[in-house]
Amino acid sequence: MKLKKLSWIAAALALVVPFKAASAETATLVGSETCTACHSEQAASFNSSMHGKKLPIVKGISADKTCESCHGAGSLHAAAAGDKTNPGFATIKNPSKLKGSAASATCFACHNQKAVMLWDTGKHAAKGLTCATCHSVHNGNGPKNLKKESVSETCYACHKSKKAEMSLPSHHPIQEGKMSCVGCHNPHGGAKDNLKEETVNETCYKCHSEKAGPFAHEHAPVTEDCSICHKPHGSANQFLLKQGMPYLCLRCHKNEHGLTPASGLFDLTKRNCTDCHTYIHGSDISGGLGH
Repeated sequence: MKLKKLSWIAAALALVVPFKAASAETATLVGSETCTACHSEQAASFNSSMHGKKLPIVKGISADKTCESCHGAGSLHAAAAGDKTNPGFATIKNPSKLKGSAASATCFACHNQKAVMLWDTGKHAAKGLTCATCHSVHNGNGPKNLKKESVSETCYACHKSKKAEMSLPSHHPIQEGKMSCVGCHNPHGGAKDNLKEETVNETCYKCHSEKAGPFAHEHAPVTEDCSICHKPHGSANQFLLKQGMPYLCLRCHKNEHGLTPASGLFDLTKRNCTDCHTYIHGSDISGGLGH
């Protein structure tokens, strides 16, 4: 009896499974002209964008195939004729509405540069951002099809506190247009705060190589992390210092000198440590770093 029941179930499955496979339609390519019949506005903005201009030249994708190269084959979507209840309507993909890695996978099919492929290692990916958070395939106004007019304005859309710091008296020359956020950061990924280099110091040394050493007499904070003393995005103190001198130095060097004239030593609160210690990043001639 049990064997008879099992054979009946197997026979039923043999009938159902082939029927489903045969009835399932596979979408096929229809060409961009079919897409533009309904999506003429999107097509016009795409054709004037960087993607529209460069896909045929850089990737060899003809104009007739540009829509479906990102959105997938469109025959079933076109046949649905705008009817969202028709299963075929949802057979194309809209990367801007996808989430996580599924959203970015479409972009990675072409954008496979080393810097971009670090995406999964960075904070942006960890927070659920996608390529479409910053870029617009059809309507990008800035470089690299960015939604904003510039790289820095794109970053400031989320990083408002950093924009405020960049307005402080001492700052990197981003507002002046001499550099941008991507001078130090790789927005697509990176293990340490999306920095382009492995460490804070290596990032700083790309421009400030004279501070790198090695020196015979090293200043420990310099070799450890530049941000111990400096605020890289902006400061009210000169040289991007976290605190004005001598108070910055006194956080660590509390006992080297007396603090009042009564002691017979210098009153450090009225002078800068660098008046005597000129080479605060390191020195080959003095253990006192220039004393």
